[in-house]
Amino acid sequence: MRRLFAILISLFVFSLCACTEGVVAVPTQSPALTPSASPSPSPAPVAPRVLAVFGAEDASAFLDGIKTAAEGSGIDILPVSGGLEALASYQPDGATAAIVYLPGAPEALPHTSIPIYVFAANGQYISLDIPHLAYSNAIVPKLALSCALSYPPHLAPVRMIGLFSSESSRAYALWAAAKTSGDVFAKQEYFADASEATLADWLADVFSRYYPGMLDAVYAETGTLSVAAADSLASLGRDDIEVFSAGTESNATAKLSPILICTVGANLADAGARCYAEALKLLSGDAAQNGTLLPETNWYTANP
Repeated sequence: MRRLFAILISLFVFSLCACTEGVVAVPTQSPALTPSASPSPSPAPVAPRVLAVFGAEDASAFLDGIKTAAEGSGIDILPVSGGLEALASYQPDGATAAIVYLPGAPEALPHTSIPIYVFAANGQYISLDIPHLAYSNAIVPKLALSCALSYPPHLAPVRMIGLFSSESSRAYALWAAAKTSGDVFAKQEYFADASEATLADWLADVFSRYYPGMLDAVYAETGTLSVAAADSLASLGRDDIEVFSAGTESNATAKLSPILICTVGANLADAGARCYAEALKLLSGDAAQNGTLLPETNWYTANP
């Protein structure tokens, strides 16, 4: 009986050990968390920086000079029609400064909510308080007349026709002095404010009176007058007379030819580029500098 009891005890212990060895403890592991990508913030929209241009509807070379200077800068060039009236009521969005092409009286400049840079296209006096570039046109008539008098084929007195805006103009005063000194032999004179005939009719009539060899040149106070004279000569097949212009209006410099031989006036493309550079300072909150644009003499050159 004791033996049987001992055997039962042994079997119980053996089975207990076997159970213990069969159970393998597996360490538990938390499930891996998948990292979630945080959304990248949307870039804030960049407000455009704008240079609005007023008054340049009839000054394409000036506007082209601004646009060329602004290429690759990221600055928006915005031509605005309507002149000074449009400037007075202009309400921009975002950072804006203005460039003003001013052919008239500076008193007409309105008060504005944005900084402006002015090009005084006719040499008007602009207050030093207003940032500006002023065209110095006082010597233009003299330069153009000197070119006509010194052109190599011409001998004093130079036989010329004079075209003027009025008898009270600076150009006519110089012409009258040159007549007195014997440098100019005036064949005919035209005054736009007093003539009853149109310029085209007047030119056609006058040129028909002088056969080749009787006239040397035409001196014109403005680009518009010079272009009309050159067109009239070309229509008559006349290339024996040169036209000299004391102005660059009506795109006269671009129309240089063996007839319209010389213009003196403002380089509007250069003026536009210079105004852009100074207006850009205003757009950045800096001070702009006043400046002076000197006239340039442009001669016709034959293409090689």
